[in-house]
Amino acid sequence: MHWFYLIAAVSAEVVGTTLMKFLVSAGQLAQGTLAAIFMVAMAYLFLGKATLRIPVALANAFWEGLGMILIALASLYLLDESISTMQAVGIGVALLGIVIINYGHHQQEQKR
Repeated sequence: MHWFYLIAAVSAEVVGTTLMKFLVSAGQLAQGTLAAIFMVAMAYLFLGKATLRIPVALANAFWEGLGMILIALASLYLLDESISTMQAVGIGVALLGIVIINYGHHQQEQKR
């Protein structure tokens, strides 16, 4: 169940950020800001639930990394924005970081 909460946290962050951009671009600054605040609050609520069973470093790396990737994809496909080569490399490095943190977590668990 803890991984469900982590996925829900990522989803809430992505939805909130994307919705904020849509609303602000449509001239609805207050609504966009409120939507983002609500969804980020939900994301932190779910993240808190997830960290009851998942180590904070692993959960945060997963949340930030996957969230960044999904927001970048949403900006490409839903918001008609572009990503530079350097930004794409940064996303790749972030993915590598998530893999390394996850690998380190599993190594630590095996030693116990």
